[in-house]
Amino acid sequence: MTEIKHTPGPWEYVPSNGNHGAYVADMDGCSVCDCYVVSGGGSGRLFYDFQGELSDANARLIAAAPELLDALYDVDATATDAYDPVMLAKVQAAIAKAEGRS
Repeated sequence: MTEIKHTPGPWEYVPSNGNHGAYVADMDGCSVCDCYVVSGGGSGRLFYDFQGELSDANARLIAAAPELLDALYDVDATATDAYDPVMLAKVQAAIAKAEGRS
């Protein structure tokens, strides 16, 4: 496991409210990321309908990221020959992606 370079978890999913897409906040309530789709036009931007359901699904997945990464570290650390090598390679690839090594 390498030194954590992201905002420490846990992260909280904050649902969309009809005026703004969902977002993810850290333990102190500070925004980790906004998950919304641009709904305005002009200056070459595309028009999109408000996509609350997509925004909420993305925010829930992102909010789970610190716990998912911790679980992957546990699997990688405890893997034995009994583990499927393809599955273990996927775990290690996901860890490398999260750590910015791929």
